[in-house]
Amino acid sequence: MNDSTGRRLAAGMLALTGVLHLALSPEYFGEQAYIGVLFVLGGIATLALAAWLWNSSQPVAWLGAAVVCAGMAVGFILSRTTGLPGFHEAEWELSGILSVLLEVGVIGLAALALGSGRQTTAATT
Repeated sequence: MNDSTGRRLAAGMLALTGVLHLALSPEYFGEQAYIGVLFVLGGIATLALAAWLWNSSQPVAWLGAAVVCAGMAVGFILSRTTGLPGFHEAEWELSGILSVLLEVGVIGLAALALGSGRQTTAATT
C-alpha cells in the first residue's frame, strides 16, 4: 500500500469513528456528563486528525491518530469490563464494536507508516 492510500484509508476510518462518537454523544450526556464530553472531544479530535492525515503524512499526525484511537478503544473496553468512574455499561453495542475496529485499523496503519520511514511533511498527491 502506498503512502497516499494508507493516509486516505486512515483518514476515512478516523472520520467514521468521529461521526459515530458525535452522533452518540447526546445519549452519553444523559448517562454521565463527562462521558458525553469525552465523546464530543473524541469526535472532534478524530475529525481534525482525519483532515490532517488526508493532506499530510507528518509523523506527528500519525502518532496523534494512534494515541487518540488507542485512548478511545481502551475507554470502550474499560467501560464494559471494570467500568469508569460513575459509569459502567453492560452492553457491547454494535456501534462501539465498529468504532473499536476502526480505531484498531488506524493504529495498525499508523504503525506501518511510522515503521516504514516513508512519512513526508506534505501530501504527495
